[in-house]
Amino acid sequence: MPSRARLAVLLLAASLLGLSPAAAAAARKAKPKTAAAKTKAKPAAPKPKPKAKSKAKPKSKAKPAPAKPKAKPKAKPAPPKSKPKPKAKPAVVLLHPPLGANGPIDIVSPVEGQAVDANHDYVIGSVVDPKAPFTIDGETVAVHKDGGFLAWLPIAPGTFTFHARLALSTWTATADRTIVVPPSPAPLPAKPLAIDASSLSPRQDLELRAGDWLTARMQATPGRRARFRVGSGPWTEMRETDRRLGLYEGTLRIAPGQSFAPARVEYQIGSGWSSVRREGPALVSATDAPPPVAVVKPSSNGFVSLKIGPGEGFLAFPPSGTRFLATGRDGDSVRVELGPRLSGWIEAKDVALSTGEPPPSAVSGNVGVVVDAKQAVVRVPLGDKIPFTVTESPSLGRITLRLYWTHSHTNWVSYEGLDEFVREATWRQESSDEMALDVYLRPGEFLWGWHADWDGGTLRLVLRRPPKIDPRRPLAGLRIMLDPGHTSRVGDGATGPLGTREPTANFALAQAVAARLKRYGAVPLITRESLADDVPLSARPILAVEDDADLFVSLHNNALPDGENPLANPHGFMVFYYHPHSLNLARELHASYVKENPLADEGLKWGNLLVARLTDMPAVLVESTMMILPEQEALLNDPAFRARLAKGLVDGLRAFARGTGRAERRGR
Repeated sequence: MPSRARLAVLLLAASLLGLSPAAAAAARKAKPKTAAAKTKAKPAAPKPKPKAKSKAKPKSKAKPAPAKPKAKPKAKPAPPKSKPKPKAKPAVVLLHPPLGANGPIDIVSPVEGQAVDANHDYVIGSVVDPKAPFTIDGETVAVHKDGGFLAWLPIAPGTFTFHARLALSTWTATADRTIVVPPSPAPLPAKPLAIDASSLSPRQDLELRAGDWLTARMQATPGRRARFRVGSGPWTEMRETDRRLGLYEGTLRIAPGQSFAPARVEYQIGSGWSSVRREGPALVSATDAPPPVAVVKPSSNGFVSLKIGPGEGFLAFPPSGTRFLATGRDGDSVRVELGPRLSGWIEAKDVALSTGEPPPSAVSGNVGVVVDAKQAVVRVPLGDKIPFTVTESPSLGRITLRLYWTHSHTNWVSYEGLDEFVREATWRQESSDEMALDVYLRPGEFLWGWHADWDGGTLRLVLRRPPKIDPRRPLAGLRIMLDPGHTSRVGDGATGPLGTREPTANFALAQAVAARLKRYGAVPLITRESLADDVPLSARPILAVEDDADLFVSLHNNALPDGENPLANPHGFMVFYYHPHSLNLARELHASYVKENPLADEGLKWGNLLVARLTDMPAVLVESTMMILPEQEALLNDPAFRARLAKGLVDGLRAFARGTGRAERRGR
């Protein structure tokens, strides 16, 4: 438009709005280049009249009858565009109490009065001002920018107190934490002769049989003759295994036919009139009577744990009703025989003992194998609920069922249902009392999981097939049980320096993983649906089975026991598995975490952990961080870091499922 014509238009507009010619000229000079600039020009009017007139402008909106009301909402967002604002970040919800909520110095661990059997211990907690000078026992302690700290400090035997000082700008805050440190081992005095009653072993009652060994131990005055006996039986000499401390040990083997009633072990140091004797706490007995039968009691799990020794590793998981010979006892554990050459230990509370019952004995009948789209069921008629073990081959292409106290009388093996998954089942008599049944899968097939139970006198072994997986959408339809480890109960799980509790962090991570799984079409399940849910540890694998889950992933964050230096080695993440059918899942999750988790890789590990011992499906346990380290606790409180962990976990699950889908296609 020519400048004169434009000036005329401006003067006309000025007269309509009540502006002076000078104001109109100023408006002409200020050429607005954007809509934003135009909106800024309006408030410059010095008089209130334009505001009233501008409010009257909606008259123009009435011209296009129906369309104008819809245009009005679109016109309103225009002013914000005049001042573009950066995208607001989502509010960070901290997983720990506010800094200073428990005072200017909050010592989280060790707890007051805790026993620590070591010469150093780590102290973790937080301070209200991360920049203020902070010391414990006079040593300067580095504080993380978020306020958390970790110190590795020497401690001394007895009642030991840490003294913390925080030099704030106007005053100095202090805090103490007292622990109990047991004294270092020391020899007993040479005179008078003495025996340390707390050192006497065995400490739990024992029931022995022919061939068993009784081992007795004590600490007494060094360099003297030592011996022990059971009740009023003959004395057995003890040898000195540590001459400085005066540690003694002796052994006694129960002879065939030997028996004696429960009696205490008596210990002696020295000879003659100056000798000293003490009785131990345990009652020891020996018998040559026929052993009672131990029957596995019903339980919520449907099975119990059979261990190699009291408090040791696992041997098998016999279901309710399984019968054993009980051949000994050590405190609260009962020794049972699987066969003539193999024994294990079960907690006494898990079995019912009865005398006069016939010992376990079975004769195998004809074996049946039924295959459908989800599983293969192998049925072995036996007539008695004898002990057995199940072993997976490393390739997952063969499963061996070993039956004890069993004589084979199997004339044929029948196959029903789908002609796939199982190639063949064969049996052999390995000894006079032991039979083995091998189930071979077809090439390209592999075991997803298994479980065994009793149907009367028939053993039912269920072999689970991999779910149908499309390699293009590997997680679609998969039911994945996420287990946020621990519960909200006080003391359950680790705690970080700022007070972040592991159950809370685990739950937050599970929510992030579940949300990501849904994007890929998976069906996320969860053992704890809220922070308040108090789900027992043993119930979590049961929930996975009841909910027909395909995979089980237990989510945790780690800590170290007292007395172990958290600064001695790099710490970060670990992935655990137990059964061979879970190894590939553990490998894929570990490989994915190596890419996505920036913390130190502490490795892929076989771990004797309850939830990882789940047999029905691939099951793993993941430790994502060492949360007692301040910088790692800070990461856990960052939603972006948890999102990265979730990505790593889901990527690992996708890789595992994709590999399964491809293997299925090759096999079929």
